[in-house]
Amino acid sequence: MSGVHYLADVGRELHAVYHLVSITHNRRLRLEVSVPDADPHVPSVVSVYPTCNWHERETWDFFGNRLRRASRADPIEMPDDWKGHPQRKDYPLGGIPVEYRGATVPPPDERRSYS
Repeated sequence: MSGVHYLADVGRELHAVYHLVSITHNRRLRLEVSVPDADPHVPSVVSVYPTCNWHERETWDFFGNRLRRASRADPIEMPDDWKGHPQRKDYPLGGIPVEYRGATVPPPDERRSYS
């Protein structure tokens, strides 16, 4: 499972993408579900694919897709007190204080250029 945030796709900004593979039959299927940013609830597939639990929680951390299930929804990748979802297109690109040793991430226009 992965997530995508299409900022300009009004009414269906958040997408949950399931990548399903059958090794036995050599088939691949991609299932994409879109939801509005105002109500980001996506049906869970954990009852069918239990290993998707980690991926669904990770998608919540980075994109904010709420999954309809009874298992835990606390963060697994981001710190517990982190505000926002860093993989969204509207998330700020820099200047965010980093938790480690008081360092900061400079804004994009102040970063080094490697060209």
